[in-house]
Amino acid sequence: MRSSDAERARRVNATINWLKTKTSDEVLAGIIARYGLSRRQAYRYLQEAQRASAPLPIPSKKAVFTVKLPQELILGVRRHARGKGCSISLWVEQALRSALEPLRRHG
Repeated sequence: MRSSDAERARRVNATINWLKTKTSDEVLAGIIARYGLSRRQAYRYLQEAQRASAPLPIPSKKAVFTVKLPQELILGVRRHARGKGCSISLWVEQALRSALEPLRRHG
């Protein structure tokens, strides 16, 4: 089963911390034992931790938020998201954060 982005970040961050006091082989064995992963998957976490310049941010938990929008607006959102090469959810999240940012600065 694939881990969530938050779980992946937590595992990479734990691996970063282990690397401060343990050898790569010890860390690899620890990842396998703690998370019950295959050696290959544990090695991927180890590699990501070694490449990271700092701990990864833990993403916020996501929830479904349903809204009714005009059909042409929905088509525009889909087109823009596709043009940016990202998911509709990510595109809408960025647009909403951008729209709400001035409110946070003044409120």
